[in-house]
Amino acid sequence: MNTRQFITALGLMFFVAIPSVSFAEGKAVITSPADGATLDGMDENRIAYEVVHGPRGDHAHLYVDNKEVAILRKPKGSYLLETLSSGKHSLCVKVVNKAHVPIGIEQCIQVTVK
Repeated sequence: MNTRQFITALGLMFFVAIPSVSFAEGKAVITSPADGATLDGMDENRIAYEVVHGPRGDHAHLYVDNKEVAILRKPKGSYLLETLSSGKHSLCVKVVNKAHVPIGIEQCIQVTVK
């Protein structure tokens, strides 16, 4: 193999293999509110999210304090949270498969409601 063929093969491997590896796992990101945020219990509070389902995921679920409260079918969006009681709460977005089983791709944040 000459130098030109080697560089071409290396470049092809970089552009084909690397992107497929980086998105193969998927991701779940809560874009708002921030982790540790304080929310006003009298306001309408939304959670904004972005997910990449990956090859094993189908959609996402939203959990408040480990209780499923919504199915999130869109890869990017927001959801109006029901009124939260005062105190600390856990908000999680988890990617699930078609059987609604979490596949390990998730992000959780903690918020305090005043």
